[in-house]
Amino acid sequence: MTRVLYALLPLVGGAMIAIQAPVNARLRLVLSSPIGSALISFVVGTVILGAALVIVGDTGNLSALGGGPWWAYLGGAFGAFFVVTTLLASPRVGVTTTFVSVVLGQVAAAALIDRLGWFGQRSIAFSWERAIALVLLTISLVLLLRGD
Repeated sequence: MTRVLYALLPLVGGAMIAIQAPVNARLRLVLSSPIGSALISFVVGTVILGAALVIVGDTGNLSALGGGPWWAYLGGAFGAFFVVTTLLASPRVGVTTTFVSVVLGQVAAAALIDRLGWFGQRSIAFSWERAIALVLLTISLVLLLRGD
């Protein structure tokens, strides 16, 4: 794959995440349960991933399960927290404000991970460009919160 395609994949994934918040928020209204709605969301995703695994046949080395560091198994927990928080936030502050806040949290955490080389990532210096990006995202969030 080209670098452009690798950049476009998360762009589409990000758009789907933005769509996911109001969809899950609507499910929360139907079920009257934020955690139940998140559970249904994950069950549907698990079924789709299971089908994809069977269709594509990409099982990798599933027998190595349990062989990684303890924190390598927390992605689902982070995803569950994310789904619940966005389905609670989006009806109250709007999808745009919710996701500017999400992006600010992602970029701030990513900058820290890059700087400290956490989770097996190589260390990348914290530059003035990164600082400006964080400041601009913070300003965006403040403006959106003031405008609502």
